[in-house]
Amino acid sequence: MVNRISASGASQTTVKALTLKGGRHGVLLFHGLSSSPLELQFVARGLHRAGYTVHAPVIPGYTYGLIHDQGASHCVEDWISVALKELDWLSKKCDLVSVGGLCIGAVLALRVAAMRSDSLRSVLALSTALHFDGWGNPWYTQLLDLARYTPFAKRISIKEREPYGLKDERMRAWVKRQMDTIGQSNAGAASLRVGDLLIARDLISLTRKSLDKIKCDSLLIHAKEDEIASTKSSFEVADRVNSTRIHLVILSNSYHMVSIDQEKDVVISAMIQFLSQDDIAPSVGSVSPPAQGLSLAKR
Repeated sequence: MVNRISASGASQTTVKALTLKGGRHGVLLFHGLSSSPLELQFVARGLHRAGYTVHAPVIPGYTYGLIHDQGASHCVEDWISVALKELDWLSKKCDLVSVGGLCIGAVLALRVAAMRSDSLRSVLALSTALHFDGWGNPWYTQLLDLARYTPFAKRISIKEREPYGLKDERMRAWVKRQMDTIGQSNAGAASLRVGDLLIARDLISLTRKSLDKIKCDSLLIHAKEDEIASTKSSFEVADRVNSTRIHLVILSNSYHMVSIDQEKDVVISAMIQFLSQDDIAPSVGSVSPPAQGLSLAKR
């Protein structure tokens, strides 16, 4: 079923949290900055079919449609606070909980994992963006931090542009039509505010400093051709977390939006395979053939 209001009590809007009731293992998923749970619906439904309870919340000040609402949060501590409340809510309904996300949502998931590692089974980070060093970033993104000291710069919006994180040309064309007509798509909003990107930078800074506090199992999935953040981000996470079990999957036929691109089925399979090794396995559903990846062990 789809919840109409997030567990954190966000006001009713056209942007809805996605909650799918399944087994005793719950998976909390955070979408990317200025996007919505729609970008994670394929992954969420794939996990749900395998027997997991899945919750993809909306976050005031972070989710598209809630960013400009009256009273919306506009600092990194607010984002983290809501994320933790959503985790607490899901933990009351499930015996076992894992947390994951896409892009900045993956960074948020890693931050939550660093703060609550002992209570989590695993962290699932898709297209982690600790560094905006992909081949498709415009040159001026390197000057983003200067906006902190420039009057009114935080109000400027940066327009999203092709390929919209998609190697799949048909999906890309569909996303472009959505962007042009309603200002949003399954790949996120048509533009990103500089002020929100700066808050994301703050989140990245906090998360990078706390990666060594992550002890739960870690699954990292990243596209080799990611145009927003290169694989450097996922390799950094793999190198710095203190997880006993680390699995890194590098995709060869996707761009940044791995949750809806050409290898989305591989992403779902990798997540299910990884989660299925947990102490409490789902009671229904099946696991697709395993994705190829690299398992890393800490010495």
